[in-house]
Amino acid sequence: MDWKTFFRSIVVVAEKNMRIYYFKGPVVVFGLLFPLIMFLTFFIGRDLDLIPFFPGFLGMMLFFTSSSVGPLITPWEKREKTYERLISLPVILESVIVGDLLAGAIFGIGITTIVFTASTLLFHIP
Repeated sequence: MDWKTFFRSIVVVAEKNMRIYYFKGPVVVFGLLFPLIMFLTFFIGRDLDLIPFFPGFLGMMLFFTSSSVGPLITPWEKREKTYERLISLPVILESVIVGDLLAGAIFGIGITTIVFTASTLLFHIP
């Protein structure tokens, strides 16, 4: 398989995963509500300065949101019996795995960027 086909199959798998799995219940709970609850737990009602803790909080948010898609994809596809169809396509297993990782990374970077932008505008964090 040449590199162009390899990268194209990665993009196709990632697009499929983004369309199907971004709005499933576990992804919404673990990817969106968990970081919000984590923020409320650490900072609301305490006299903590937000600025020194914010980079670490963004790192934890990026980790939790990007890892919320990956563990859902393969079990869900095996249960729905679409995994066999995906593997039977002219793609190699590595491109499927990297496509799953790319879908999670894009989700995590997107949510973290939204939180960073909103916190910069609302809380005036440098």
